Amino acid sequence: MSQVATPATRFEADHASFVAAHPAGAWVAARRATGIEQFATQGLPSSRHEDWLYTNVAPIGRGHFPYAPAAPQPPTSLAAHRFALGMEDGPRLVFLNGRYEPSLSSQAGLPEGVELTSLSQALANGADVAHLTDVADASKHPFVALNQAHLADGALVRVGAGVVVDEPIQLLFLHAPTGEPVAAYPRILVIAGAGSEATIVERYGIDCIGAVAGGTCFTGAVAEYVLHEGANLKTVRVQRESSNTYHIGFSGVLQERDSRFASTSVSLGGVIDRNEVHVRLAAEGAECELNGLYVITHEEHCDNHTVVLHDMPHGRSAELFKGILGGKARGSFTGRVVVADGAQKTHADQANHNLLLSEDALAQTRPQLEIYADDVQCTHGATIGKLDADALYYLRSRGIGKRDARNMLVHAFASEITQSVGDARLTEGLEALLAARLARTPKKKAVE
Repeated sequence: MSQVATPATRFEADHASFVAAHPAGAWVAARRATGIEQFATQGLPSSRHEDWLYTNVAPIGRGHFPYAPAAPQPPTSLAAHRFALGMEDGPRLVFLNGRYEPSLSSQAGLPEGVELTSLSQALANGADVAHLTDVADASKHPFVALNQAHLADGALVRVGAGVVVDEPIQLLFLHAPTGEPVAAYPRILVIAGAGSEATIVERYGIDCIGAVAGGTCFTGAVAEYVLHEGANLKTVRVQRESSNTYHIGFSGVLQERDSRFASTSVSLGGVIDRNEVHVRLAAEGAECELNGLYVITHEEHCDNHTVVLHDMPHGRSAELFKGILGGKARGSFTGRVVVADGAQKTHADQANHNLLLSEDALAQTRPQLEIYADDVQCTHGATIGKLDADALYYLRSRGIGKRDARNMLVHAFASEITQSVGDARLTEGLEALLAARLARTPKKKAVE
């Protein structure tokens, strides 16, 4: 991998300060040391590296993002409209500047057999954290290594065998106001027991009470999901920090026999926003569904990068990512599906569709298939287009204003993703975020 030596040195210096200020036990200290060593070996990726062809992380390297300080005294509650997708109640863990905040968290609505706690508490109590740092491979991804180097806190969710969790479990990672650019390294570990069912909502934002919307931050997030036999796990991931933020997110998923993983990601802007998902269907009958929506404008950049590995026969995967791009935004999708030798009867579908709202927006797409078995059904495809002129004319001829007509068509385009979560409250919350985002898109140079 191509390297950028000077930024690596800066990150290493900041890491040394972090370690000095955040002492840890032997197990965590060893993984931190391994993480920074692997980051130094790999360095920051450049666009010459195939996996980073569409994302230039040099601005992150040129910046200075020391570990975020502890947030000021938090409020005793959060306003309902600021909470995850409008859900006021239910189980949740809240983190401010990367640190668990118990006053804003709740265990309400959790059935027996579910463990919901912070990683810092779990590690301090000697709890079982098997699979932590195992599913997301730091030796192959520099930002996973950087996250591991700053291992300190995060969310641990363990759903027991056969347990069904009706209420979505919310994991909120929020930035509180800071005077200077800072970094946070959220970590999530979710273990879904055999035959269990649950929904996890990840949300990354700066909308805690008192936050400064214009604040600059770097978020290096890593989530690890392990699904045991027959588990059914849904996730909803929302990145809504600010147009001045840098966000690199990585999700690693390991699936056992007959398990089902369904993910919906929504990205709503940033200087650089990269959402990477690696799924390994490690046993027969495993299924995954990856859906994504990115809505960007101005000069924002969003990169969705997925890898689905079909290791065993009778696996199924489906991917659908949609982009809505305005202003001078740059959006990209790279989806790689690998069907291993012997993974017969695999069924894999992959699609990426992009809607350009301005002449200056750019969408790039690379759906990819690598097939080493001969009895499979695999498809992929991509489209890049603009609003349907006839549909827009029809709506305007019915007395609907130009901007409202445009937004109606955009909502129709996005609805396949927002409704994929299968929960009316979550869908309503996602559509409200979409409406608010569209209200901020530029009005000039619209493509009609």
